[in-house]
Parts: sequence; C-alpha cells; structure tokens
Amino acid sequence: MSLFDEVKKSHYETLGLARTAGNEEIKRAYFSLVRKYQPDRSPKEFKEIRAAYETLSDGQKRAEYDAIGELPSSIAPLFHEAQRFDRLGRRNKAAELYRVILKRYPGLDNVREQYARSLSEDDKTGKAVEVWEELCRRQPGNPHYAKELGQSYSDRGWHKKAVAEIRRALTLDPSSIDAWTALTSCITISMEKDPNIWDELDKVATEAVEAVKTVKTDEWKKIVLYTHLFIACGIDKITAAGDYLREIIRLVRENGRNGREEGQQALQEILHLVPGRSLASLYSGLKELAVLVSDMNDTSIRNKLDDVRLNLEIEGLEEKGFHEIFRDLFRILNADFEEDYDELEVIAIEYHLLDDKSSFDPQIRRLRGEFPELYALHSSFFNEALRTRDPDKMMYQRMKKINKLRRKAGIDDEDLEPEEKDAVPQTVRRDQPKVGRNDPCPCGSGKKYKRCCGR
Repeated sequence: MSLFDEVKKSHYETLGLARTAGNEEIKRAYFSLVRKYQPDRSPKEFKEIRAAYETLSDGQKRAEYDAIGELPSSIAPLFHEAQRFDRLGRRNKAAELYRVILKRYPGLDNVREQYARSLSEDDKTGKAVEVWEELCRRQPGNPHYAKELGQSYSDRGWHKKAVAEIRRALTLDPSSIDAWTALTSCITISMEKDPNIWDELDKVATEAVEAVKTVKTDEWKKIVLYTHLFIACGIDKITAAGDYLREIIRLVRENGRNGREEGQQALQEILHLVPGRSLASLYSGLKELAVLVSDMNDTSIRNKLDDVRLNLEIEGLEEKGFHEIFRDLFRILNADFEEDYDELEVIAIEYHLLDDKSSFDPQIRRLRGEFPELYALHSSFFNEALRTRDPDKMMYQRMKKINKLRRKAGIDDEDLEPEEKDAVPQTVRRDQPKVGRNDPCPCGSGKKYKRCCGR
C-alpha cells in the first residue's frame, strides 16, 4: 500500500516519523521519500512531502505546528480535518475549518498561515493577501511572513508592492536564500510586461550571489536560487547562465544527497523551460550535471540532452564550412513544426537547395558523412535530391505545396516582408527549354531523353 493511500493526520505521519525526531532524521526521511515520489511523476505526493519537510525543518514553524497538538479535544479534530481537505485539494472546505479554529483561538499564527496557503491554492488571492497582511501586523519582524506576503502580492499582479515587501523581508534577514529566490522570481515575472527591467535583474542577481556567498546552513538551497537566475538569464545572457550552471554543479558535488536531489530538480526545470538552442553551448556542463544527479537513465532527460547536443551541432555548421541555409533548415526541423508557416519555410529551403543543386550536393554528401544524426532529420529529402536527375520536377512539386500552404495559412504577397518574398519562390524558372520524355537527350548521346538523362 502506498504511503498516500490513506489520509495522514500530521506532517510527522507524512514523513513516517515520531514527534521526537531530530533534524537529521527529518532530513533523511525527506530525501528518502522524494527519491520515490519525484515531482514530475508524483506531483501531489511530492508537494505534501515538501510541505511537511519545510514545516518540521524550521524550528519556529515546527514549534507552532507542535502547539496544535495541545489544542482542546474539541478543536484538534477540526485542524486534522482541515489538513485532510487540503491534501484532497478541497481548499474551500479546508479554509472554512481554519477560519472556525481561528475564531476560537486567534493567537494560533501557524493555523493562520495554513489558512492563507489554502486561500492562495483556491485562487482567492485577495483574501490571502489580507491574511498575510494580518500575520505581518502581528509579527512585523518575521522575515518569513514578509516574504510570503510579497509572493502573495505577486500572485495578484502587484509586482511593485511584491518587490518592496520581499525587500523588507531581506532587511530582516539579508542572507535568506528563500527571499532572494522569491525576489528573483518576482522580477523575472515582471520582465514579461517590461523587458527594460533587465538592468534591475542584473543588479538583484549580483546582490543575491554576494549576500548568500557566506551562508553555510542548508547551502544546497542555493541551487534553487541559481536555477532561477539561470532560467532568467539563460536565453539572452549565456555567459552569466554558464557561471550559474558551474555553481549548481559545485553545490551538487559538495552537498551530498541534498545537493543531488535539488540538482535533479534544477536539471529538469532548465531542460524543460529553456529552449535547446539557447543551451547549445552549455551542453557539456548540463551532461556533467545529469551524470552527477544520476539522471542519465531517465528517458526524458536523455532526449532533452540529445536535443541540446543536436542544437550544438547545428550552431556549429557554418564553422565547418556549411552554407547557413542548412543551419536554418535544421533549426526548424529540430524544434518540430509549430505551425503551417514552419512547413512552408522548410519546403522553400528545399526548393532553393534544388535550384542550385550542383553547389549543394557536395555539402549534402558531407553532411551525410560528418553529421549523420542531422542528416537523418531530413534524410528522405536529401536521399531523393542526391538521386534525382530531374530536379525541375522536384522543384515543381514543391512549388505546388508552397502555393497550397500559403492559401491554407491565408498568406498573400502583401503580407510578406521583402526578404520573405525572396525566400518563398513564386515560379519555377528554367534556363533551357523543356525537354519531352521522347525527345532527343540534350546531352548529345543520340538516345531519347527518357533512356538517358531523364531516367
């Protein structure tokens, strides 16, 4: 029977621990369970384990949580029932029970925190903000509550207020890795509306790295921070992303099981959130990280890494003397077709390769020998192009497909930019008159065209 086949009544039961468990026992239990219930395969179970660990590994939160056990018998069942509804995803019912408890015992800030979380999970972000604000009024010097209030502001879309509140949390605890991570995440979200915020992100990244440099307690948490910074910078600032990746690898090496668990999560997030083309130059570092966290047997990870490696080869084609048209072709093929226009571009590239067949055939043959995996992405076309003695026929077929796709996509000549008009051929132009199948072959052999060059 699974650990989660029955409803658990406490965080201790979730982790399989006694209430007297020490910090090391809590940590061992947590990492033992997350290896079995990984976030991508068992998100619900992982979330519950993580919540239990975050509460019991924090001295203050654990003390407040343990205080729940001292509730009168008439109230304790309500709290356990509220937790059960939380685990079942019935946030509205859970919040209602937390509210009943707080009405009787308003001094239980840990219950108030659970109440705020249930409201957030139920998308009642406005009410959640009110509860976090009440917690901050009750405990103005609590950096954890200030950080949570900032994140709650961010959920409402109030990014300026969010940044200000998380900054306040950092004045209370300047070396809080969690708060720096929250601030980075908040600014990254703001970038979607204001791309000019790059300078602020650079400043925050520098501050964060400097502030947590000397933090040794739970150092593995820095992996989460550096992962956020990597994802924020990974697309456009590849040098900075490489620096963060090296720090992630170092922390994984130095933090044993804790580092490996967070490193595994970091690798999954990086590979799933950052396009492979942007990661191409970091392939060797990503592979090293995958080996460190023992993820090379994970099929999805292997496939993502293969995608990154292929992108590395694609980006290096021009350095190997290949025409840029091959790089453009493989970028589209390796990313899969997202819309009809992608297929239109591929066929247009095929047309141009055929239109200058004598120049491109040697490069296609080189490609087959030097980059077999790239060649395989479009081998049916390449094989046909190398074999054919009638490239005009292939060009004509592609011209028909181009016109069909343009009509399907509703693309008119007026919709195209000048360079796009040049890229999409309009007609097939012949340097020589058309030769019929039964006409004498132009090569001068004396044979019919169909028996000679037209075969």
